Amino acid sequence: MSSATASTLLSTLPARALLGRLLAVRVALVAGWAAGIAWLHWGLDIRMPLAPMATVLALMGVFALTTAWRLRQDMPATQLEFLAHLLADLTAFAVLVFFSGGATNPFVSLMLVPVVIAAVSLRARWVWLLAAVAGAYYALLLFVYQPLAVADPVAAYGMHLGGMWFNFLISAGLIAFFVTRMHAALRARDQELGALLEKQLRDERIVALGTQAALAAHELATPLATIQTTAHELAGEFANDPDIGADCRLLERQAQACKGILTRLAARAQDGTPAAQALDAWLAGLVERWQVLRPDAQIAAALPAEPRAFTPPDGLEQAILNVLNNAADAAPAPVEFSATAEAGVLAIDIADRGPGFTPEQKAQAGRVLFSGKPGRGWGMGLALTHATLERLGGSLTLTEREGGGTCVHIRLPWSPTA
Repeated sequence: MSSATASTLLSTLPARALLGRLLAVRVALVAGWAAGIAWLHWGLDIRMPLAPMATVLALMGVFALTTAWRLRQDMPATQLEFLAHLLADLTAFAVLVFFSGGATNPFVSLMLVPVVIAAVSLRARWVWLLAAVAGAYYALLLFVYQPLAVADPVAAYGMHLGGMWFNFLISAGLIAFFVTRMHAALRARDQELGALLEKQLRDERIVALGTQAALAAHELATPLATIQTTAHELAGEFANDPDIGADCRLLERQAQACKGILTRLAARAQDGTPAAQALDAWLAGLVERWQVLRPDAQIAAALPAEPRAFTPPDGLEQAILNVLNNAADAAPAPVEFSATAEAGVLAIDIADRGPGFTPEQKAQAGRVLFSGKPGRGWGMGLALTHATLERLGGSLTLTEREGGGTCVHIRLPWSPTA
């Protein structure tokens, strides 16, 4: 994960999520103001300037609809945009307070809500800017406002106390709603960043391993050619000896298989595109090549009758071979290999009768390098397979089998090659 990607996650995703929360708060405030104005004007017979206040509420409603439309678009949000929304809400609120008693209005302290929201979601300089604007509005409303026409001082005092109580309830509810939702969004973002960091570290290890593998493959070409030639000559020399001759022929086939692996690796390094072939033929060839590499292992294969053309993605064959090798190492019983191709998914299941994995190992499988075979293997097979399938849009999961053993489920999107 590059620093640019991390910066984008930190600066855009939370702001976009917070815009949705702010939209809910704005709608609640518009509805609350409309209900309060109606109650004062018609319920308590306190004349309110309905025309300008209705205009402000209408503009806030249009702004809310525009925000809802904007959130449906696939566009990133920024902290500056979120700040602009808070400034617009704060200004609209100050205008409403101006027409309803100014600083004497018990709801004037609701101007703190945008400041609190900014404090838990924006950078410090934007928070201080919004706090300064709110302070300036409050100071202005101490002297410039339209007073409420309340004839009875006792009724005015009671209304003020009731308004302060109701104001407290609204402030506490809005702040609790916004802050808890925001913290939930931030926790989800932190989990996503943690997963991306883990993937980055794993990919870096795999890239380093790939570099070393390429160097090793280059160096192995010459000794493998020598081994193959020598094994061929020895097989001819000991043709009459069934034991030694068979071993020499096996050695020759193994060297030839290794040379084929290096040849395919070199072709991929040169951006060569694998040739399309029938899916069932490719799977049968994969099983056959694995049997050559692992003559000591047995396999029971159930392959689909799928003649449609298939272009194997880069790295898929080696990923499957890694799982087959792990299964063969786990137990002497035959490895069970089955494949199906339907509904746009290539499903491959590889099962063994080994000791299986502990819950901790299953949680780590494919994510960290570990080996369940003490003294054998480097613990990289599952990690490499998992990374390859993830890159191809597939998945790898482990399940326990009845009677003991493990089944590895490989799922990969596929479509027949035209």
